[in-house]
Amino acid sequence: MSYITQLIQKGTTHSFIARATAPTVTMPRIKALMTGTIPGFIDIVMNLNSQELQEDNLIWQAKQAGKRIIFYGDDTWMKLFPKQFVEYDGTTSFFVSDFTEVDNNVTRHLDDVLKRNDWDMLILHYLGLDHIGHLTGPHSHLIGPKLYEMDIVLKKIHSALFC
Repeated sequence: MSYITQLIQKGTTHSFIARATAPTVTMPRIKALMTGTIPGFIDIVMNLNSQELQEDNLIWQAKQAGKRIIFYGDDTWMKLFPKQFVEYDGTTSFFVSDFTEVDNNVTRHLDDVLKRNDWDMLILHYLGLDHIGHLTGPHSHLIGPKLYEMDIVLKKIHSALFC
C-alpha cells in the first residue's frame, strides 16, 4: 500500500494494529463499532438474520443531529439501520468466495459521491480483503492485488477530502 505508507512516512497519518478475536462475524462487529458494546453470543446467532438495531448508536445519534449519511457496501448495515441513510446501495455479503462484487459496487459510486457536498457521513464497507483472508489466508497470492486496489481507493478518498 504505497500511498498509505507514504503518508505514514511523511507523518501526515498514523498507523496502528487492531486485533480482532474470533468469531469475526459481520453483524456483531458492526454493532460493536456503532454502539461501543461487546458482542454477545446471540449476536453471532443473529448474524444471518440481522434486525434493526434498537440500542443507542453512532448512526442514530448522527441522524438525530441532522447529519446526512450515505452508505455503500455490505447490506447488513441496511438491516441494522433501515431508516438512517439518505442514500444507500447494499450488496449481499453471504458469498465468502466473492472477492469483487461488493467492492465493485462500492467503488462505482465513489467518484460521484466524493464530488458532491450533500452528505455529512459516508460509510463504505468493502469486503473483498476480508473474504480473501477468511477463504485463502493472509499469505494468499490474492492479498497483494486487493491491498493495491484498497490503496487506490484510500488515495482517492484522501485526495478528495484533504488535498
